[in-house]
Amino acid sequence: MKRLFIVVEGPTEEGFVKGVLGPHLQGRSIFTFPIIVTTRRDESTGAKLNKGGGPWRNWYRDLKRVMGDNPGPNVAFTTLIDLYGLPKDFPQIEALSTIRDTLQRASEVEAVMYQQFGDHRFIPYAQRHEFEALVLAGLDSLAGFLDAEEDLKGVKQLRSEVANQSPEDVNDGRDTAPSKRLEARIPSYSKTLHGPLVVEDVGLARLRVVCPRFHAWVTRLEGLSLAPA
Repeated sequence: MKRLFIVVEGPTEEGFVKGVLGPHLQGRSIFTFPIIVTTRRDESTGAKLNKGGGPWRNWYRDLKRVMGDNPGPNVAFTTLIDLYGLPKDFPQIEALSTIRDTLQRASEVEAVMYQQFGDHRFIPYAQRHEFEALVLAGLDSLAGFLDAEEDLKGVKQLRSEVANQSPEDVNDGRDTAPSKRLEARIPSYSKTLHGPLVVEDVGLARLRVVCPRFHAWVTRLEGLSLAPA
């Protein structure tokens, strides 16, 4: 049995871990524990006040804490952080930002994350370009959760826009990143509402087919079940 702690961007990603990824990995005796990154705590009690996103220093603090609190070989740690909008205080952010190939940039971001901790149990992962890429993989499912004519028209437009691309290849421009496309085309789209519903409806198997980098991450996590204790 392995325990896997996943520090995530926000409640949408937490819902994905609980509803999709976690049940899949549990079948391999890997039990997942999603942790939304803490952005602010009560100074007197230490209680979490705000959760989600925020500067890299918050990610670093939460990862460092959970690694220290969970020693031993039967524990692993990973992240679900968006490549798009990477925190401005992320290490080497200026150099990383100059890498135009986002596939290479994502790999470099993960390498920098790993160097921050030096813990062989850590499997860093940056989603290219953001969680909404997984939603673009399920536009047919998204349409099933919408009623308004304008929303359905927007889904049709999105299908046309991304028809010849892998969802992971949709670019990360200020107006063309996956989340920006969804917001622009579908007025009622809500990340926290529609995101988990769509991804769960699409299913992990389909997501892995159309999102190869995401598939590689899931494969590494599955491999934890074979790692020696």
